[in-house]
Amino acid sequence: MRGGVRRLGEEMGAPEWYAILQAVVEAMKPYARHGLNVNVDFYAGVAYQLHGIPMDLYVPIFAIGRVPGWVAQCREQLAGNILIRPLTAYNGPEERTFVPLAERVSVSG
Repeated sequence: MRGGVRRLGEEMGAPEWYAILQAVVEAMKPYARHGLNVNVDFYAGVAYQLHGIPMDLYVPIFAIGRVPGWVAQCREQLAGNILIRPLTAYNGPEERTFVPLAERVSVSG
């Protein structure tokens, strides 16, 4: 897809799109160790843009291509009576006690 977007940009007189994408790829390299890497959809957005596809159709186009995989995963989960989850570990804040809104102290005074 990367090469296709490069050629498409050149053919359509908009090679700057490929340069922009490559700059983002370079800026994201430090985050690769966290599993944040570009994928085919990263490049697909530019292909949509260059072909004049309205932006509000990007997500439906993205989703349509994944529906078969999502359905297959759901069927596997139902058949095996299991819940398939990605192998990730939560690294957010520790659990906190809920304080009702009326009991909270305002920090603005």
